[in-house]
Amino acid sequence: MIKPHYTNHTVSIHFARAYLQRGRNLGLDCQALMEYAALTPALLADDQARLAPYQLARLLHRVMVDSDDEFMGLAAARARFGIFTLLAERLIHCPTLRDVLVETGRFYRLVTGSVLFDVREAADETRLQLRMAEPEKDPDFVMTELLMLIWHRFPSWLIAEVIPLNAVHMIMPAPAHQAEYPLLFPCPAQFQQAENALLWPTYMMERPVQRTDAQLRRYLAKVPLVWFRKLQFAEQLTERVTHLLKHCDNLQRISVEDVAAQLHMTSRTLRRKLTAEGTQFQSLKDTVRREKAIFWLSQNASIKEVARHTGYTETASFVRAFKNWTGLSPGQYKRKINAQ
Repeated sequence: MIKPHYTNHTVSIHFARAYLQRGRNLGLDCQALMEYAALTPALLADDQARLAPYQLARLLHRVMVDSDDEFMGLAAARARFGIFTLLAERLIHCPTLRDVLVETGRFYRLVTGSVLFDVREAADETRLQLRMAEPEKDPDFVMTELLMLIWHRFPSWLIAEVIPLNAVHMIMPAPAHQAEYPLLFPCPAQFQQAENALLWPTYMMERPVQRTDAQLRRYLAKVPLVWFRKLQFAEQLTERVTHLLKHCDNLQRISVEDVAAQLHMTSRTLRRKLTAEGTQFQSLKDTVRREKAIFWLSQNASIKEVARHTGYTETASFVRAFKNWTGLSPGQYKRKINAQ
């Protein structure tokens, strides 16, 4: 069973709605799916709601298992549950990233025919192109988007290094959940393109596969949760600062100067480098607090307890901050979670 202990980020309610709709279209018991993923009608109705990754993972896992289709009815043919495991057990023995991708394309051609998976290398940039054989079955790009996510994150896990993306191209128009794309792919996203593609530096293709069979077994035991967790192999400064904030004993008092000292740099240098990565210290601090607050509210902690967990000495200050982050008070958000 997937445990609810990953609190490093949250995901948009959009994805839960999309996967639940797939379950409904496949004739599955939606009430059972919602209960399994700790979802409520009120939460699903809230456009601003966000979920812990384990909730989305449980929902997706249940839809795939109950339908016995890893493509959730969105492809030309069903992919029996276990297809990804079968492929992963082949890829773990590939010597390099290049071999991983070539074998993946070969596997899809031979086993399903539902996914057109093509890798094109140029001197400086490689394009991983992915398209459903019958795209009309996936009009909202639910499966396409998921496969694009998987085929960046799983290969990154295999080589134990986040594959740096130059861009992600999507055929679809910019979706309503476009704001989620920086969380899905660490690069610029371009829509209404000629193809669905991940673009990365060609030098990455020589990276060796680093994982063992034992590590793969542990990874597969956590699928699909590992697909929704942020990749954290890279030592980007944003990730290092976020890590320090998540493990800080007093989020209320910690300052940019404190964090800079732990990283052996000046606060001015830290601010400059964070700006170069597209973020700011206060926004990282607020994000850590927001994600912790949402997690603890989902665990039915009291408002006072949640305030303490997020580093607030005064509950009223926490309530104001939470309402600023989400548009709802903690009490309103908690009632939405608990509504039946």
